[in-house]
Amino acid sequence: MKHIDCISEILKYCKKREEVLKEGLPISKYNKYYDKIKKYEQKIFEEERQNELVPFLNSDSISIRSDIACILYHYYPEMCYKVLKEIADMTVDNGLPKCFVMLSVAAKDTLKYGIPKNFP
Repeated sequence: MKHIDCISEILKYCKKREEVLKEGLPISKYNKYYDKIKKYEQKIFEEERQNELVPFLNSDSISIRSDIACILYHYYPEMCYKVLKEIADMTVDNGLPKCFVMLSVAAKDTLKYGIPKNFP
């Protein structure tokens, strides 16, 4: 059986989600890649490898930072809160690309309502 690196797969699908936003593709495609991420994140948590995703909280990509902050929120709440707060404070007026506006809105909602305890 072929070994699949779950960390690489998560990052691959995070990048695909970013491409969906940049290209203005349907949100259903964005959500499809989220479902794929969920499959692999469960595995890394079972293997206690979530720490391998921490460096990506500092990614140059707003989209990847957002995804990783949500994935790791319950493991590293202070770091992830900081990342989400930074994204929530971004606007088109202060440099946020228009294609990523939904990430700012989602970060605001996450900070306001939290992430369910059973997530992921």
